[in-house]
Amino acid sequence: MLTNQQVQAVAENYSKDTKEIDGFVTLWMFLTKHTDFFGWRSKIKPNLNAISGVTELAEKYFTSKFTKVSPSIPQTVPDEMVSVILKNFYKHPSDRLKTIQTEHQHSMAAENMVGDFLERYIDSVLSKHGWVWCCGALVKHVDFIKKEHNGYRLLQIKNRDNSENSSSKAIRDGTIIEHWFRTFSRTGRTNWDAFPDTELKSKLSEDGFANFVEKYV
Repeated sequence: MLTNQQVQAVAENYSKDTKEIDGFVTLWMFLTKHTDFFGWRSKIKPNLNAISGVTELAEKYFTSKFTKVSPSIPQTVPDEMVSVILKNFYKHPSDRLKTIQTEHQHSMAAENMVGDFLERYIDSVLSKHGWVWCCGALVKHVDFIKKEHNGYRLLQIKNRDNSENSSSKAIRDGTIIEHWFRTFSRTGRTNWDAFPDTELKSKLSEDGFANFVEKYV
């Protein structure tokens, strides 16, 4: 079994920030104790009790955490029949249809990024208080963990109340994973007041999220 100091030494090759290194060690400790939660896309998972395995984990963790992300325009060709419907049913003028197509692509690209930005915003606040962002999908169905005296606190977040899929619900049944979503899909009302960490929820807000995204992009 590796020691925390050995894992810290590996993490120091990727970050000099003590907070980031401590967070990685916490993630490693959790995954070594709760192997069923270990998410890895390839069939062969790295051995977390070996330096080589910890190095693989660190590469994926820190690459995901530090890589700058931005909206990506879909490469699919728009269906021209959509323009026919927009023109004849919704009465949009012909000279606006191409612009609408472009705006729709931009809107979809932006929408696809909201969840990622949400996790990064929450991480920017919670990481100062012991929470660790499980970036890179390294922990199945869990986005944040926090080491506590009696174990670990697990949190899954979603952008909207209707965005949790059936597999997420299944893994949480019988498992202590707290769940929170940012907005109500039918009203647009935000849900920051219900954030599970009652001590930190006052530090999170829609204005704070908007300011974070504006600076990030």
